[in-house]
Amino acid sequence: MADLGRPFSASYLVRGSPPGRIFTALLDVRRFPEWAVGLRRARVLDDAGQETQLRPGARLEFTLSAAGLTHRVVGLITVVEAPSRLEWRYTEGARGTGGWLLQEEGSHAVRLTLATDYEIRPHWLDTLAHKPFFRALTEDLLRRSVRRFERHLHSQ
Repeated sequence: MADLGRPFSASYLVRGSPPGRIFTALLDVRRFPEWAVGLRRARVLDDAGQETQLRPGARLEFTLSAAGLTHRVVGLITVVEAPSRLEWRYTEGARGTGGWLLQEEGSHAVRLTLATDYEIRPHWLDTLAHKPFFRALTEDLLRRSVRRFERHLHSQ
């Protein structure tokens, strides 16, 4: 049976970088595919469809590709609070919310958590995405992405 009651999430302790540097790297949406496993494309658009800066009211558009499926999702940025929070609400391709939370945990250690809770359209794809196998696959992709983000951050 699908586990619809809890969001997908991944949390990882990033060492050696202050929250501001981590947050700045998270604002560089075009580079997400370099470290986000299963993400083919990402960009931030204004109301006219032109690329813009990540800010409340902008649209976050990304194309996911995993387990042989490709899906386009658009979210509306709702919160940008440097250096600790970035949140969005899905508006196309899915319904729900997502976000990054950065919490300091000691000297030069930041807990980076990505959480997303969604219902995918069409319904058959949502049913598939919430089955235990695909939930485990998605959470593994999220954990791997956060670890890759840390390596990406230290390689800059």
